[in-house]
Formats: sequence, C-alpha cells, structure tokens
Amino acid sequence: MSDKVTEHGTPSEPRRPRCQGCWEIKRKRAQALADGDRQTVVKMTEAMGVHIWEAHA
Repeated sequence: MSDKVTEHGTPSEPRRPRCQGCWEIKRKRAQALADGDRQTVVKMTEAMGVHIWEAHA
C-alpha cells in the first residue's frame, strides 16, 4: 500500500501499470483528437468503456 491517504482517511492503492489494450485505445484516441477525427474519438471512447468492463471489472 501507498503512504498516501485519500480524503476518506484510508491509504490509497498504488497505481497499476496500464495494460496493453488500454495503451492502444488511448493512443488511437489521442491520434484521432490530434487529427480532428471525431468519429474515431467517439469509437475509441466507447471501445475503452467496453475494454474496461471486459478486462478490468
């Protein structure tokens, strides 16, 4: 556990490294933002939601 204390007074968990799937989705979304490709931004946002539900829940 971390020495940090949350606002609720309980120690916070150390942050886990981002998984490869998260990295890829975030990279694609960031590139789409830079390119002004709103359709891909929306798709990657939705993909991240599904990914988190399937891989991390």
